[in-house]
Amino acid sequence: MTARLDKRAARLAITRFGAEVTRVRAVLLEALRRVRQGQEVDLVACLVQAQVITAEQAAVLREELDRTQIDPHSLLRSGKDGKTGDGEAVSAKPTVNGPTSHPAPSVEARPRPYRRLRDLGKGGMGEVYLAYDEKGERLVAIKLLWPHLAGNPNLVERFKREAEHSIKMKHPNIVRGFDWGQMPDTQRWYLAMEYVDGPSVQTLLDRRSRLDIGDAVRITLDIAHALEYAHSHNIVHRDIKPENILVTRSGVAKLADMGLSKATDQVSNLTHTRQGFGTPYYMPYEQAMNAKSADGRSDIYALGATLYHMVTGQPPFQGKDPVEILEKKEAGIYPPACVLNPEVPEELERILEKMLARDRRDRYQTASELIVDLQRSNLAAPVLSFVDPELAMQDPIVRKRAATENQATVPDLSAQRKAAQPTRRIAVSDVWIVREPDGRGGYRQFKAGTAQILSRIRQGTLSSEAQISSSPESDFCSLWDVAVFREALASAKKAAPAVHEGSGEATVSTDSSALWKRILLVAAGTVVVAAVVLSVLLLVAR
Repeated sequence: MTARLDKRAARLAITRFGAEVTRVRAVLLEALRRVRQGQEVDLVACLVQAQVITAEQAAVLREELDRTQIDPHSLLRSGKDGKTGDGEAVSAKPTVNGPTSHPAPSVEARPRPYRRLRDLGKGGMGEVYLAYDEKGERLVAIKLLWPHLAGNPNLVERFKREAEHSIKMKHPNIVRGFDWGQMPDTQRWYLAMEYVDGPSVQTLLDRRSRLDIGDAVRITLDIAHALEYAHSHNIVHRDIKPENILVTRSGVAKLADMGLSKATDQVSNLTHTRQGFGTPYYMPYEQAMNAKSADGRSDIYALGATLYHMVTGQPPFQGKDPVEILEKKEAGIYPPACVLNPEVPEELERILEKMLARDRRDRYQTASELIVDLQRSNLAAPVLSFVDPELAMQDPIVRKRAATENQATVPDLSAQRKAAQPTRRIAVSDVWIVREPDGRGGYRQFKAGTAQILSRIRQGTLSSEAQISSSPESDFCSLWDVAVFREALASAKKAAPAVHEGSGEATVSTDSSALWKRILLVAAGTVVVAAVVLSVLLLVAR
C-alpha cells in the first residue's frame, strides 16, 4: 500500500468536518481497490473529488494528519451502511421549525465526551446537533432541552421518559439512545442518541405528496416490527406519526421520539397536562378521550393512519380543529383510500380498514398479526424506490429482510385454528355506497368500507334497514342480501335484548313491532276477504 493512502484522513473527515460516514467509507473502499491494482492514490484528493469535503477543508485536513492519533482500521470495522462495530446504525432526525432566539450552547457547555460538529435543528422543547462520540468513536445526535424548560416537571419527565425508553429499546427499527443526564456546568438535560442520516416520512410527504404503495408498505412493515418489539417489552409509543418515522439513506425506517411512550405496568403523570396527548390526526378516539387507556392496539391505529396518509397524501380524518377531527373519529367514517388513490389495491384497503377500526376489538390485536398480513400481501418493496439500490444492498438489514422475504411466511396458528370454520368473502368491491333512513322520511348517504360497516353494525349505529350499492351505477340492495353483513346483523340481533327499560316503561323492540304489523296486516286481509265472501252470498240469496 502506498504511503499516500493515509486512512486517517477518512476518520478526520468525519470527526473534523462532520462528513457522512457512508460516503467517506465508499470513497475509502474505492481507493483501497485502486491501490490493490497498483495505482497511487491520494485519499484526501479522492474525498475532494467526490465532493465529500471542500478544497479548503482538505488543506486543513492535511495539516492535521501529522498531529492526529486515530486508529485507521476502526472505520473499516464499521458496517457498510455506517454502522459501528457493535451493529448500531447512524441516523438523524430532520429539523423542526421552532424558536431561534435561544443561543446555542458554547463548546464548554457541551456534554462530554461529545465533540459538537453542526446543528441539526431546533424545536419547541430544545435543539439537536450532530456530534462525535470520542469514547464510542461514532457520530451521535445530541438533543438538549431548553434551559427555561428545566423548571417544568412535566416536560422534564417527558424528556427523561424518552431517554430511558430509547436506551432500553435495542432494535434496528427504533432510534436508540446511548446516554443521558445533565451537563455539569449548565445543568441542561441532554440525550445522546443514534444519528439517522435520512429524512422523516413527513419530509418525504412534503416533497412527494404521497409515496408509492410498495414504499409505504415497506416503511409500515419496519415500524410494525418496531412496535412488536416495544409492545413485547410493555412499552406503548402513543405518538406514531410521519414526523416520528425516520428513514436512513439505505432505506431502513426507524421509530423515533419516545417522549410520550409509557410502560404498561407503570403509572404516567403526563396525562395531567392534557387528557389525551398525541397528534389528533393519527391517534385513535379512545386515546383522545383518555391517554391512560392507550394500549398496543392504539399504536396500530396510529400506524394505520400514517399508512393511509402515505398512500393517499392526507390523513384519514380532516377537520378545521382537533374537536372536529375527533368528532369524525367518533363516527368512524372516512373516505376509503382507493377513492383518493385508485392504485391502492383491495388487499391493502382491507388491511387499512382493520387497522383503523373504530372499536379496538375490531383491529389487529397485536403487531405480529399485522406483520403477517402485510407480508402475505406481497406489496412491500424490497428496496425503497427513492434510495440508491447499491447503497441499500450494502446494508445488512436490507439484505437480511430481502432474503427473508424469499422464504415462506411463518404460518399463522390462529388462522389454522379457524380453518375448520367456513369463511365467506364477498366477491364485489369492498367500498360501498351506504344509504340509511334519516328519521325524517328521507335518506342520508355516505361511502364506507366493509370493515367500517361491520363495526357500525356491531355497535348498533347503522340501521338494519340500510341499503348498499357497490357503485353509483348499481342498484341498491338490503344489507341482508350480502352474506357477510347478514351474519353480522343476525349476531347483533341475537345480542340485543327484546325489551329495553327506560323511563319506567317497557318498549317493544323493532323486531317485535314488525311482527305485530305483519299480524295486523294478515288480520285486515282476512276481514276484507270475509266481507267479499259475505257480499257474494247475499247477492246469491236474492
